[in-house]
Amino acid sequence: MKRHFIALLCIFLIGVLSPMSSAQIININPDCPATTHVISDHTPEQIHIQLTQNPSEMLVIWATPGLTNSIVEYGVGIDDPTADKMVVDGTEMCYDHDMVFHSAIMVDLLPATEYTYRVGDGHAADWSDTFTFTTQDFEKESFEFVAFGDHGMSDDAQNTANLVRSFDAAELVILSGDIAYANGEQSVWDDYGKKYQTSLAHIPWMMSPGNHENETVYGYGFDAYETRFEMPSSSGSDFWHSFDYGGVHFIAISTEHPYHEGTEQLDWIREDLATANANREAVPWIVIYGHKPLYTSHGHETHDDTMIELRTLLEPILFENSVDLAIWGHDHFYERTWPVVNENITTRGINDDGLMFVSGFSPIHIVAGVGGKDSYEYADEQPEWSFHREITHGVMHITVNHTTETMHVEYVRTDNTIGDSFLLVKESSKQLITPEEEKGLPAPGILLNILVISFASIFKKKTENIVESY
Repeated sequence: MKRHFIALLCIFLIGVLSPMSSAQIININPDCPATTHVISDHTPEQIHIQLTQNPSEMLVIWATPGLTNSIVEYGVGIDDPTADKMVVDGTEMCYDHDMVFHSAIMVDLLPATEYTYRVGDGHAADWSDTFTFTTQDFEKESFEFVAFGDHGMSDDAQNTANLVRSFDAAELVILSGDIAYANGEQSVWDDYGKKYQTSLAHIPWMMSPGNHENETVYGYGFDAYETRFEMPSSSGSDFWHSFDYGGVHFIAISTEHPYHEGTEQLDWIREDLATANANREAVPWIVIYGHKPLYTSHGHETHDDTMIELRTLLEPILFENSVDLAIWGHDHFYERTWPVVNENITTRGINDDGLMFVSGFSPIHIVAGVGGKDSYEYADEQPEWSFHREITHGVMHITVNHTTETMHVEYVRTDNTIGDSFLLVKESSKQLITPEEEKGLPAPGILLNILVISFASIFKKKTENIVESY
């Protein structure tokens, strides 16, 4: 009924105002507010790119005040008049907000190539500035990405964005929910997209929804999130999705939607992780991210029920499929667990110091709600399963090395100091082979490594009984 009324209002306004306006009328889109049909400002803003499930593609989304065409021009150095330029058309999307959102997919991209692009409607006056991105290099020895949650637009949030940009080699940003903190003010979403456009338009920021993306009490539901971001997935949902990049299978879940037995999301999580675990030879690592954590020492009893419910339903699936790393937000501090299942520590690492672990026995969980919102206090008593925690702002900087079969994880504060650091190592990694071993000589520490791996294998089998007791 509401959309029908908007459509009739659009027709009325166009008939009345068209002699006074130079706006190009594309069509009568009942989803777009009436004002967007008569506004002549087609200047692109809030430009950002996101991955699809095809590595030869890149999705770009932008906004305009007025309704107009969606066109992307891209190529290798399109500022050069002699350069070949490719052009693709996109689609327009709207919700109950006075902006039009556009999306288009750049196709036939070559690997390890820097592309230049701009968006607009094809008219000279309405093109955006040019931006660049680089496609995935499948021959590269390592891959870097950054991750955090709970961002916003405070001074601390700007410091976080500056830190993200300082990692020149980072190819991807993971944001685990609570993005703009608009709380029903849709112009705040617009301001967020404009404020961080320099980074958003250059490398993909891959989102998962948090509780602040749910604007139901303000009459919007998840409309802003769904319209402004399109996530790649066979799930058919922007709320839970997965993709492969740089030897990592990333799976994003929504803690803001039903995840109980028999729900679409839980069935999909179970199937996606099983498929990913069977594909380890091609994609060795699995990283899961979402908003509300399975482990946190937040000290708020009102949150305990949600944490226990999430842990009861999801942890057996993560354990069964040997998820390597879990990244969460929601609580505004940094906290890292030991490898843990059902609150039981499965290993204390190769040197028993929590700095180096053979991966694949149980996930390490990280609360990284450190993107810029006011920090929370955590419980006075640190749980045994909690290895390190601190109240600061920053990001996780993660490097996956394909040659050494390692994942180096560090927490970098916004003052560029290191708050935490550890290494995950595949069982077959050369990191576990010393030069003496390569020469066939006894190696210092090799017996310890063998014992650690053997113990972890035995512990995993025993822990399976613990998981079955959920």
